[in-house]
Amino acid sequence: MDSGETFRPSQDEERLDTLFQAYRNACPDPDPSPNFMPQLWQKIEARERVVLGFGRLARHVATAALALSLIMVIALSLSTNGPSALDESYVEFLAEDHARQNLDYVEPVHLEPADFQR
Repeated sequence: MDSGETFRPSQDEERLDTLFQAYRNACPDPDPSPNFMPQLWQKIEARERVVLGFGRLARHVATAALALSLIMVIALSLSTNGPSALDESYVEFLAEDHARQNLDYVEPVHLEPADFQR
């Protein structure tokens, strides 16, 4: 370049400068005040409280479900009439059930005394 010539930016450089200026206007610098970091931590902690609230709710629901299950087990064990199905083994329960189901098919048996002839 000659000393008499002035520097003239190209059209691409002007567009780039315009883009940078629009970016600076759209995204201002954060506030450099002394309260910047405490305010930032307050925002972070507020978001964490929401997440911790869901965790606490889930623990309470699980505890309530466990308590309800135990209450139902106790109520069922106290309300049974006669021998409890929980006291019998699975095979004994099936045998008793099978015997009850077959009562319809059993015919009465008549026993006659035997004559002993000698």
